[in-house]
Amino acid sequence: MNSYYTVNILSDQISINKFKSQSLKYVCLLNFENKVYWYTEQQKIHAFGIVVKKKVKFFKANHKDLEEMRRLIACKVLFDGIVSLYKCNRQIGEGADSKVFKVEDTIQKSFWALKCLERKDDFQQEIRMHQNLEHNHIIQFKEYFQGEQYYYIIMELMGGQTLSKLLERNLITTHQQCRTIIQALLLALVYLKNEGIIHRDIKPANIMFAQSGKLDSLKLADFNFAMKQYDTNVQPILYGMYTAPEALQDIPIYSDKMDVYSCGAILYKLYSGEDIHPFRYLQESNMFYNIIRNGSIDFTVLDKANAPSKAIHLIKAMLDGDHNKRVSAQEALEFEYFQNESLSPTEKRSRFQHRYQNDNLKIGVTADFEFQLDQDAKCANVRKIEIHHHH
Repeated sequence: MNSYYTVNILSDQISINKFKSQSLKYVCLLNFENKVYWYTEQQKIHAFGIVVKKKVKFFKANHKDLEEMRRLIACKVLFDGIVSLYKCNRQIGEGADSKVFKVEDTIQKSFWALKCLERKDDFQQEIRMHQNLEHNHIIQFKEYFQGEQYYYIIMELMGGQTLSKLLERNLITTHQQCRTIIQALLLALVYLKNEGIIHRDIKPANIMFAQSGKLDSLKLADFNFAMKQYDTNVQPILYGMYTAPEALQDIPIYSDKMDVYSCGAILYKLYSGEDIHPFRYLQESNMFYNIIRNGSIDFTVLDKANAPSKAIHLIKAMLDGDHNKRVSAQEALEFEYFQNESLSPTEKRSRFQHRYQNDNLKIGVTADFEFQLDQDAKCANVRKIEIHHHH
């Protein structure tokens, strides 16, 4: 309290000089081995702290300057003091090794999602992959905290459901909805390729929507298995229905094309209502493993579901078993499928009719791709959906 300092925020460090002096006094490198501490009172930040000689040294400053400092170094270093900055609202989700809560930033008065994970090595892998990503169709991280037992990720609060939930409830009912979803995913893949990142775990459960009923608010989430394009030291992935065959070879091949394959498998399911491999094979893991690795897919299912020919053409190109022949995300976006009037009126009318002809659902055709529901909870109880024609 009896000394004055100048704090400089650089791209890779916080440097602190004695006031009116050019000589460096303290340094805190901006990486995930270091931590910045926050001291708050009356819902304002009054000081920040860094470790100096194994003790936390605090520096008091104007609360507006400290809030700006917090913004500048967020996602570059771990923070401490989550309890003083956030108030927990309620739990909104749970995964195999994590829980998600809705929280309020008590200083900025804004709501976010908090992902709570047990402290483990692969946490830093995920946040390093996600650290500098900024795209409309990739979920945004705000800042990271480290506690005694847990890591905490503050991220965008998603108001909608996951794609897997929408598929379970048969809420994807038009060609335009399918096109909106796959276009957003491919745009995210083009961005990731430019950043040199392969997601490796694209599936409906990892695709979320920022707003309920707005499919163009799609966000790709969960970068736990993500890797850099040419990284040779990577953890193996858990194979599943959306895994590309080259990932299961004796010497796995990891490229951006494997994410394209996963998106192709999703588009296949959007149009047919079925997975690219018969579900029964899941009961015999060795057989299922071999089926994925061989890349054998029954495309007649799409014909039986009355999928448009241009959609089938794109799906086949994205699901080519040879990754060298498979289209890239950018090439896929240039297909005729994405042109405004790529479907004939007959194809639009036939959409999903075969798929639901024996169901208790009455589904019409609409030019709109948004579905409106007052409450997400109502979805589980929907037995009859009526969508009227738009002229």
